[in-house]
Amino acid sequence: MFGKDIDALKVGESIAKAFADLKTERDLLSQILAGMQEGVLLLDAAGRLSLMNPALREMLLLQSDAIGEPMVDVVRQPELRELLERAQLTPQASAGEVELSGLKPRRLLVRCSSFVGEGGGLIAVFVDVTDVRRLENLRRDFVANVSHELRTPVTAVLSAAETLRGAAAKDPDAFSRFVGIIERNAERLQRLIEDLLDLSRIESREFKLAPAEFPLLPITQHVIGLFRERAEKKGISLLLDIPAELSLFADKRALEQIQTNLIDNAVKYCPDGSSVTVRGRIDGDDTLVIIEDTGSGIDAHHLPRLFERFYRVDAGRSREVGGTGLGLAIVKHLAEAMGGAISVTSAVGKGTAFTVRLPRTSARTALTTDPPPKL
Repeated sequence: MFGKDIDALKVGESIAKAFADLKTERDLLSQILAGMQEGVLLLDAAGRLSLMNPALREMLLLQSDAIGEPMVDVVRQPELRELLERAQLTPQASAGEVELSGLKPRRLLVRCSSFVGEGGGLIAVFVDVTDVRRLENLRRDFVANVSHELRTPVTAVLSAAETLRGAAAKDPDAFSRFVGIIERNAERLQRLIEDLLDLSRIESREFKLAPAEFPLLPITQHVIGLFRERAEKKGISLLLDIPAELSLFADKRALEQIQTNLIDNAVKYCPDGSSVTVRGRIDGDDTLVIIEDTGSGIDAHHLPRLFERFYRVDAGRSREVGGTGLGLAIVKHLAEAMGGAISVTSAVGKGTAFTVRLPRTSARTALTTDPPPKL
């Protein structure tokens, strides 16, 4: 009798240990599923929802009480429901991408495996590829835009060179004219390549900033001086409205490039007789640098896209005056790298104002003490 009691005790201990092991495994599985960024969905043989992790609930905006409900009642997206139903009918693993609309539009890559011959059921893993696809689209658009921008000057250079081969000896005037075409388009190619390299360095964080405190007026006077001759030829007035005592904490080279790009655009696109004013102001904890012109202005529907790479309000005129379509994108990235931002307001027929807002405090994590690269 005593031996039987010992055997029963051992059996009880074994069962308790088995339950404890199962509970540990269950808790571990729950922790793994809860910590996954991928969504996990499990359907039983009858097509009812048996399991889903928090990531899936967030992706599909599902409630936790959906467990036990039929899949057709839980999954509202027809494209996703069709993919899951198709996967239940095949023993092979399958995959597909679905576009979800609604409150949280996403693009999901879904990999499914059915349990044919094991009581049935289906497991599906959801991977959010929204950002990946967006970046792929950006890359495709970027390559297409660069190819388009390069094609025009390259075609002009090749055409002018071919014409020169036959016209050099016969027509000296034509020779000079076509050499000028080659020079202008070669300069345009150089500007485009330099802007692409600058933008690449800034976006990849290879552009190291050297923050320092300095007065705003002298650096702005220097930049204004670079455009004085071009502005005078068009009768454009370059004006300054910056208090002599106004200083800011920023990267001097980055700020100089921001001002250069914005003033260059204003002088290029403003009609004869306009004015361009650079203002400096304190606004709470920020320093504002404002480049304001009295040009023809920009229609409101262009403003949200103005800082996109290669976006142009007037593509034909921009190419005619030598714009690369990257200047404002560079300005935006430089301002953000210094912990600031840029905005634009405009009224057709009255003019445009670009406002660069930079923090006045020196404790900004975006800035580093490495010297800036040569631009």
